[in-house]
Amino acid sequence: MKRRHGMMGKWAAVVKIHGTSCFYCREYPATSIDHVVPYSWDQDNSLNNLVPSCMWCNLLAGDAVFDNVEDKRAYILGKQGKKSKSRRAVCTDCMLPYSYREHSPSLFLCAECYDIEYGTEYSKRTKWKHWLKTLKLAGIYPDIHRKIRRKWEGCKLTKLAEVVRLAYDEKHVLTVDV
Repeated sequence: MKRRHGMMGKWAAVVKIHGTSCFYCREYPATSIDHVVPYSWDQDNSLNNLVPSCMWCNLLAGDAVFDNVEDKRAYILGKQGKKSKSRRAVCTDCMLPYSYREHSPSLFLCAECYDIEYGTEYSKRTKWKHWLKTLKLAGIYPDIHRKIRRKWEGCKLTKLAEVVRLAYDEKHVLTVDV
């Protein structure tokens, strides 16, 4: 089954309804849209089924199905309490989420961007490759984030929102086999 990811058009409406913070943890800014009932379950992209989420809460929820959104929030917050001592981070170059120390020695650069900057080989490690597969399963596509890095390098934009908009531009909507 092919699925088109055109969620950027719904971002403004979702943020207007729920705000810019993560709907689940309320601790971090929302960087993705989460389906309350997973898309894999019912293919529902209506605004009633979408909430803003940080990438970490979105990953923790996975494709589990809950009776209501509060059960899902409780599940996510419970999982966060059990997290390891590694620190979660978002790469400043490509906006890809990762775990500092577990995936990269830098708090600011993911393994791939760190390799590009310093000529190391952290992105060849098994943990990093497994992490990229996990991100893909969660609907976060590293290829789009690599595109963000290229857009960022190729222009002098100062607003991250502009870079993200360019990367997810309607002309570049990704078609993904699921």
